[in-house]
Amino acid sequence: MKIDLINLIDLIFKKSRPLVLRFRNYLGQLEIRNSRNGFTLIEAVVATAVFATILSAIIGVYLSAIQIDRKTRSQRAVVQNARYISEFLAREVRNGTIDYSGTNGCYNTTTTLCVVNQAGEIESIALNGTDLVLTKNSASTNLNSASVKVTKWIFYTSPDGNPFVSSRTYNEQPRVTVMMELTSNYGANPVDNIKINLETTVGVRVYPAR
Repeated sequence: MKIDLINLIDLIFKKSRPLVLRFRNYLGQLEIRNSRNGFTLIEAVVATAVFATILSAIIGVYLSAIQIDRKTRSQRAVVQNARYISEFLAREVRNGTIDYSGTNGCYNTTTTLCVVNQAGEIESIALNGTDLVLTKNSASTNLNSASVKVTKWIFYTSPDGNPFVSSRTYNEQPRVTVMMELTSNYGANPVDNIKINLETTVGVRVYPAR
C-alpha cells in the first residue's frame, strides 16, 4: 500500500511539474514587468487559478491516501480477527468435546456453543450483540477486538444429542459448523468498512464407542 501511495504522489507531482515551471517563469516575467507597473486584475486572477489547481491536486492526493490507509487497516483487522477466532474454535473443539449436559445452564443453540476443553473446563462461546463472548470459570472475555464487529454468527452442532451415552442413540462423531460475518468498525462511513464471510466445520477427535 505504501509503494502504491508513493507512486501516486510521484505521478501527481510529475503531472503538475510542467505547470509549476510555467507558473514560476510567468511569475518571474511578471516580477520584472510589474516592478514598475504592478499586477493587473487578469494577472492576479490567473495566478490565483494556477495556485488553486495545484492546491486541489495536493489535497486530492492527501484525501486518497487517508482513504487507502483506512481501508487497509480495516481489511487487516477483519482478517486477523477471523483467523484468530477460527483457530481458537478449532483448537477448543478438536482438543475437547461438545458439552451436551447443560451444566451451568449452557445449552447449544444457533448462537451459543458449549464446549468442555482439554483441561475439563466448561466454556460457553456466545454472540452478545456484535461481540463474540467466551465465558469460562465465571469470567468473560471478547474473542473479537474493538475494531471488528460480529454481524452474523450461527452454530450448527451435530448430532443433536450426546453420542457418548450408553444408549448410543446418536452414534456419530460430534462436530460443529460455524457461519460468521465480521465487519470492520472504523467509523460510520460504509466506504471504509470491510466485511468477510466464513464457514468452517470442526470435528471432535474423540469418536463414540460402537
